[in-house]
Amino acid sequence: MAEIDKEAEKEKLRLQFEREAKSRESARVMSSLLLQGATMTRKHCEMCGDPIFRQEGKEFCPSCKGEEQVTNGENVDKQNVQQIGQEEKGEHIAGARSAIIDKIEDLTKKVEQEEDIQKMKEYLSAIKEATEVLRIMDEISE
Repeated sequence: MAEIDKEAEKEKLRLQFEREAKSRESARVMSSLLLQGATMTRKHCEMCGDPIFRQEGKEFCPSCKGEEQVTNGENVDKQNVQQIGQEEKGEHIAGARSAIIDKIEDLTKKVEQEEDIQKMKEYLSAIKEATEVLRIMDEISE
């Protein structure tokens, strides 16, 4: 019976990871568009609910990609939405997140073993900064 529970939890975590990955990718694409000079409008896509962007007189949803819900009836220039190496960048972000979590775990062990109060404070300060970085990463990816 425990095997079924473990498998259900694995599936739940896998689905959650997929949702988070899609959210991070969407945020990355939107950030890239803003850096390219696109404007985020107050309108939202009828298909996915993400913000509609305007660039070169065209409005489009960067998240729906091939199925853009274009608010003015024009086709989107796909070069504005597609990015080279999207998967690779997502892997780098996931790797950075994993490395930060590993460091937090290492620092936590050091705090548990440390007797010098000053060094404990230094470790705790580093943990605080690392968790703040993770929080910011999560906010950006939402």
